[in-house]
Amino acid sequence: MVYSCSPNMSKRVAVVALGGNAIEDPSGGGKPDAARIMFTAQIVGFLLGEGYSVVVTHGNGPQVGELQAALLKVGSPLASRLDLLVAMTQGEIGQLLAESIRSVTRAECVVVLTSVVVSKDDPAFSKPTKPIGRYLDEVESAALVRQGLSVRELRVDGHRVYRQVVPSPSPIDVVELQAIRVLLEQGSVVIACGGGGIPVIRVNGGFTGVNAVIDKDLASGLLAEKLGATFFIILTSVDAVMMDYGRPSQRPIPRLSVSQAERLLSEGAFEEGSMAPKVLACAKYTRATKNDSLITSPERLRDALKGFAGTRIVEA
Repeated sequence: MVYSCSPNMSKRVAVVALGGNAIEDPSGGGKPDAARIMFTAQIVGFLLGEGYSVVVTHGNGPQVGELQAALLKVGSPLASRLDLLVAMTQGEIGQLLAESIRSVTRAECVVVLTSVVVSKDDPAFSKPTKPIGRYLDEVESAALVRQGLSVRELRVDGHRVYRQVVPSPSPIDVVELQAIRVLLEQGSVVIACGGGGIPVIRVNGGFTGVNAVIDKDLASGLLAEKLGATFFIILTSVDAVMMDYGRPSQRPIPRLSVSQAERLLSEGAFEEGSMAPKVLACAKYTRATKNDSLITSPERLRDALKGFAGTRIVEA
């Protein structure tokens, strides 16, 4: 099927942020999965058929971690340049997504290597919290610590594991914003802000990369806000935001006002580094634009758009 994606950007623009489950092999390790990527392309085709211009963003935490581990093994100085590792994985994942989107939709699809501005004074630089790479055992964890990297201990299914953590400063601006807007106006599907964007700071009227990984959901929400997108959608591994996640009292939340979302975030109702940034990104976008945002799984998106699944964040 050929989907219509005509020039002159339609009044409806959807920014779709893909979680890891939309592109990764379920067995883990950050390996891209062809079937998942093809399903993601079909979702883009569905949104084009619904009359949206589409911007796709994606995560890259596992891929950045695996790439860094490989570079550390061979002693490459690139291993310490997270900004460049983000750029490399933007290209890798973007190309895989673009190939499938073109194949499924027959629409033009452009991958934009995207830089996202952060503040050099962001306190996150002195407090690494963003997990990257795969789970590690104690020996692997100690090896990373000896190389000057930060590691956090976690409990997964009752087992003690470790994962590298890196600074995750807040996104402020998108350097290639105007280019993305022009591509949309010309009728292209755009893949942008991969992995939260290449982190840069302003220096002497220009930009320079910094050692960090920006949260993908927060960067995607900022992009949606600055584009004036009609709809911001986060696709993740669960069908809806859950209250009391992982407990016997767990239940889905079908609808949240911005004020309700902000209150629950302040009460610590959602897991940091998982659902909390997703809810925060949606709340920020909806407060700024007054447009709805949505959190659901790729499999339930069609139902969620009809109000039968997912969590919709609304202005009031």
